[in-house]
Amino acid sequence: MDTVEAHTANQSLGRIEVAPEVITTIARFVIRDIEGVTRMGTPPSGLWRRATRHEGVVLQYEDGRLVFDIYVLMNPHSNMVETSRQLQAAIVEAMDYMVGIPVETVNIHVEDVTYKQDEVA
Repeated sequence: MDTVEAHTANQSLGRIEVAPEVITTIARFVIRDIEGVTRMGTPPSGLWRRATRHEGVVLQYEDGRLVFDIYVLMNPHSNMVETSRQLQAAIVEAMDYMVGIPVETVNIHVEDVTYKQDEVA
């Protein structure tokens, strides 16, 4: 995936293309602002041949829509389901606002929880 074409209604001035790396960077910045996420995870290697992978974000562009697989580690004291829903909503909103490309799916993969040093016995 070299570029993603932004959707514009009757744009007569030319095409607008956004590099997939820009989209994954936007997603990563959104993710780091969600309370309960401690850090990005590591996507499994070799599963997505036609996808852009960058620090916990796997992006695919299918039929004019974005498909995300997000890998994170969370605070064990947070509600992981609610935090995941917040992540999904925030990513969809950011993509709509910043690049105007519809999001098909945001899959959240909670890989682990991280405890602070003083919480570990």
